[in-house]
Amino acid sequence: MDTEAIRTVWDSREAVSLRAGQYEALVVPSLGANVLQLLYHDREQGRTLDILRTPDRAQTLLNDPYAYGIPVLFPANRIAGGCFTHDGITYRFPQNYPNGVHIHGVLHGYNWPLAEVHSSPNEAVAVLEASTDDPRLRESFPIDLTIRLECILSRDGLLQRFILDNRSPVTMPFGVAYHTAFRVPFTRGGSAGDVRLCLPLAGLCVDDPRDRLPSGETAPLSNYERTFTSPEGGDPLKHPLDSLYRAGPGGEAVLRDIQTGREVVYTADPSDKYWIIWNGREQKDFVAVEPQTWLSNGIHLPDPASHGVLYLPPNSRWQCENRIYVR
Repeated sequence: MDTEAIRTVWDSREAVSLRAGQYEALVVPSLGANVLQLLYHDREQGRTLDILRTPDRAQTLLNDPYAYGIPVLFPANRIAGGCFTHDGITYRFPQNYPNGVHIHGVLHGYNWPLAEVHSSPNEAVAVLEASTDDPRLRESFPIDLTIRLECILSRDGLLQRFILDNRSPVTMPFGVAYHTAFRVPFTRGGSAGDVRLCLPLAGLCVDDPRDRLPSGETAPLSNYERTFTSPEGGDPLKHPLDSLYRAGPGGEAVLRDIQTGREVVYTADPSDKYWIIWNGREQKDFVAVEPQTWLSNGIHLPDPASHGVLYLPPNSRWQCENRIYVR
């Protein structure tokens, strides 16, 4: 069968294997609904592109939860004091970073209920759905909220659709990101220098070096960072990277594999106003390229909406879509 969605097991955990066209993906609900693996079987060249950095077992991911697959960050990245208040509701998150800052949200390690697994002639689908009916989520989001993640594999690659349903009488501010770790290189036998990254960056978001909270100001890109905005792209492992950038026009990141001539394309949603690049202090085997809707801690800055903070009205739905594919 060319397209299929199968319930399976990965390292003793429930998982879903998706296949469609030349793509394969693996989703593990209990590890934050993380898409741990994405393969592209290049029939024309007779080789496979291993697109994401995949852990060898669950404990490897748990030891370093942001460096493998596609962790979902909600709310995204850093929040001063681990909380914010809007419409009379206070949202509280663990203070898990220096100076009482919260980092990376509460979904990347959450055991998501698996709501649907199905396939059609055109796509294979795994749907994960969580809600604040679960007391663990209600500790952070004390409103009636449903969070849905649809992982859809087709001949056009992997589409991730993130859906929020606000079932409460209040407006909720929010921001979301994917901490997506791409394997470098994509092919076995390749070298770390085989990948070039092209990314539309408009400027570096200035932050406090003590707690990495952005000020709201933007600084010019360095010479190295400007290489990513050129048509040729830059080497994402040449120097250490761990920064947030305001997105420029274009809406997609491209990782070009020099050895095969293929490009791995990561399309942002129109609501993604920022990108993060992180290469794990030059570990030489991955780079995280992360689309993000809001400026980290923008909720605490003047005019939050100008920093990408989104507001979900009562009894309404919001969704965004991001895609990874090979061309």
